[in-house]
Amino acid sequence: MVLTHKHRGHQKGLALVGVLACALAGCEFELGSTIPQDCDSLREDIVELSERDRAARGYAIIKIYEPTEVSRNDTEVVCTGRANWSDGDETGLTYRIYIDGEGDAFIEYEVTE
Repeated sequence: MVLTHKHRGHQKGLALVGVLACALAGCEFELGSTIPQDCDSLREDIVELSERDRAARGYAIIKIYEPTEVSRNDTEVVCTGRANWSDGDETGLTYRIYIDGEGDAFIEYEVTE
């Protein structure tokens, strides 16, 4: 699984993009398999992804509220929610997990208003 994030927002300033591979943890899916996560369980992974960049940014997501599934198919789940940040900010958030053509899973998030 590869973890990525996109962060845009008026309060959060610069657009940030990061990539973190966790293939060593055995996070690979078989081709043709379906995504096992739902929006609620995916929140923990997104918070962890954000926490990994805390030192560089100075803040991280502490919790995601109101997880809502926007769409789902065999290779992708897209969710929205409200993110509480360690700097006291609250933003909208779109986050997803998807499987690419080689069976690798990725998660990412993007700040929304």
